Order: sequence, then structure tokens, then C-alpha cells
Amino acid sequence: MWQLDGTQARLESPQLRCELDLACPASGLQAIGATLESTQISCAAGTSIMQLTLPSKATLLADAYVRGNDLVATYGESADHPCRTQVYWRVECEADLFGIQLIVSVQTSILDAVPSLTVATQFPGPARLIAEGTAIVPLPESNVCYVEVADGSNVESTIVHNSSQIMHKLFPGSLEKGVIRRARILGCFLPACSAERTARTLHDRFILSTPPLTT
Repeated sequence: MWQLDGTQARLESPQLRCELDLACPASGLQAIGATLESTQISCAAGTSIMQLTLPSKATLLADAYVRGNDLVATYGESADHPCRTQVYWRVECEADLFGIQLIVSVQTSILDAVPSLTVATQFPGPARLIAEGTAIVPLPESNVCYVEVADGSNVESTIVHNSSQIMHKLFPGSLEKGVIRRARILGCFLPACSAERTARTLHDRFILSTPPLTT
């Protein structure tokens, strides 16, 4: 599954492959390839999934490791973003989907902090919203769609920007000392013939599911 060499992470599985530089989470998952129903998919140049943007000077990587299907990274507090941010990139492989679940947790050591973060996914092709928190992108020259679903809790908004970028704004409001807030986004590849119908079902299932245990 995940392999980690310094800050460079690589995922190799029968269904999905990608790369990530943990020192720069804003670069997102890149060099993405997938296999769906014996169809090999290589995402075009310019594709980057789940780009997590931390405020300036707040991207100091404090810890990183692989545990089971999870790639885990912790980013320390800073003057610009006085929140400890822990991120899980979890491989999801079920009977009807495969992809990555992004789990972002924040907590602070000060009395009150602003934890706001953004996650963006960029494709060369057109993206569109099909439901609140759910976007779909047909992949060119294939019968596959990429679908991204946000759990509504701790996700302030999901929009499509410039027709090709899915943007999620996380953690509205403030964060009190001793409180942990968690946001979740699921990105997966689905057959185009049923992608929209399946995406709507996934949205309902995802928002009702229990958040996974994290440290």
C-alpha cells in the first residue's frame, strides 16, 4: 500500500497509484493512475487531488508514518496557524468503490484559534456539483468519473471554481482549547454509466457513517 521515504509517499495498489510530498500537502496527490473494471486510467497532467493548503509558514511537518491503509502526517502549530493539524490519507477499497478518504483534525493549545483550511482538487476537465458537498468529473477518453464527497460536519462550503477545481472550505468559526474538530472528504473513481447515481448514494452513506477512529 503506502510507502514512505523521508517526506515522499507513494501508493501502489491493484486499483490505485499516486504520489504525495508530505512537506508540501498543498501539492496534493499527483501522478495518479487507476484500474477500474480492467480499464487502465492515467490522469492527465495538471491533475492534483486533495490539495490541503495550510497558512503560510504553517506547513512544518512534525511527524509522518504509515499504519495499515493509512498515511498519517502531523503539522505543528505556528504563529500563522496556532493549530496542530493531523492528516490521514486512508485507502478505501469496498465492493462498489475505491479511492482515498482524507481525514483532517485540528486542535489548539491556546484559548481560541481560527482553524480555517481549504482542500482543492484540480482536473483539466469540467467538474460540476450534483448535490451539496458532492462533485463529479468525467475523465477524458475513458468511461470513468472521479467523484468527491464532503461530510457536511466541519465543511463550511463546497464549490466548483473555474469549472475545473473542486474547493472545500473546512472548519468555519473558531476553535477552543481542548476541542478536536475533524473534517472528512472521500475521493473515488466510478464507472461513468452509473457515477452520478452512485455518487448520490455515496453522499448519503458517507455523511451518515461514523467517523473513523484516529489518534
